[in-house]
Formats: sequence, structure tokens, C-alpha cells
Amino acid sequence: MYCPKCRTQFIENVKECSDCKVPLVNELPEEKPIEQVKWVALPPVKGDIYADMVEEVLQNKNIPHFTKSDWFTTAYSLSGANYLGARSVIFVPEENHDEAAQLIEELFGKK
Repeated sequence: MYCPKCRTQFIENVKECSDCKVPLVNELPEEKPIEQVKWVALPPVKGDIYADMVEEVLQNKNIPHFTKSDWFTTAYSLSGANYLGARSVIFVPEENHDEAAQLIEELFGKK
């Protein structure tokens, strides 16, 4: 038995994933090749420190993601959140957007 969300394997008598709270399935669905994933942006966050916080939450929820930082941060290998214009944009698969946006709202509050 497998969780279709986090892909964890369970013993036969377990019926629900304890982390995701979804019913288990006998076989895992095939994962989409990375080229077929439609990535959508979440609201930008102020710099790498906040992006790291969001990434940790997404990782814990098994939500695929990647982050793009502004040019200044990338070019000069800066990190932080307090310099003017610092921002990072986090992308998630379209099917995970609503859940990820809700997690960010819980983390930082409603904007």
C-alpha cells in the first residue's frame, strides 16, 4: 500500500497515510516527466531567508518546488532579507499551487 501524495510505502493493514491523511492505493501513479510539469509562481518573498523558510515547509509537505532569486542576489552571492529590492519567487506545480499558497499564508499571515 502506498500514499499517492507523499509516495510512502505502508504495510498491508494500514488504510490511510498518517502524514497526508489520504487513503492509500495499491500502486503508485506514474510521475510526470519534469518537462510536462506546469510550474506556477507563488507570491514573491523578501529575500533568501524567507525563501528558505518556505522551501522547508514545502519540503516537509512533499511539494516539489524551485526558487528564483533576483539578479542582484544571484550575481553577487548575497543572502538576507534586509537590502532594498531583495526578493525570491518560488515555483510549484500547478496542481500544488493552492496548498502551497495556503501554507505561505499560514507562515507569514495574509497580505
